[in-house]
Amino acid sequence: MLCDRVRMDSYYNAVFDNKHHFDGKIVLDVGTGSGILAIWAGQAGARKVYQVEATKMSEHPRELVKANNLQDVVEVIEGSIEDVTLPEKVDVIISEWMGYFLLRESMFDSVICARDRWLKPTGVMYPSNARMWLAPMRSRLAGQKMSDYEGAMGDWLCFSDETKTYYGVDMSVLTKPFSEEQKKYYLQSCAVVGC
Repeated sequence: MLCDRVRMDSYYNAVFDNKHHFDGKIVLDVGTGSGILAIWAGQAGARKVYQVEATKMSEHPRELVKANNLQDVVEVIEGSIEDVTLPEKVDVIISEWMGYFLLRESMFDSVICARDRWLKPTGVMYPSNARMWLAPMRSRLAGQKMSDYEGAMGDWLCFSDETKTYYGVDMSVLTKPFSEEQKKYYLQSCAVVGC
């Protein structure tokens, strides 16, 4: 997200164009990552911000909080939102949970869990809704993926033959599992196409 100017601007504007949602309020940042959303919430006047991060990445937001003089406002909590206990309900939940095809990063369930457990009945969520657009399409990518699969199998067969000829080891018993792995990688994985 930090390298994506469109997302950065969108979140920045959402927070600072709606300071009334943050000023004097309790905020929860789910899956805080770098911590920039929590920093903005603090800068927008939040009384308290809980940053929840499930990974060791939580060490970085702690440093960012100190560097921005928000240690009295922002508290970093390492743990999954499903397992942590907050001392109070929150007025705002903010999270950058979207991935490719909106759901790719699998954070949506965690945000819903946070909403159900910690958001006050009058609370708000950032973002509060999302829209997915689907359209059938045809691309040359399918043919390229098949070509890549066939190339990988051709390389394997050469490797297998050479290994038997030069090293006396018959690798052919691994051809079927290798083929299945390559099919999964080349032919059964999704392709992301930008517009």
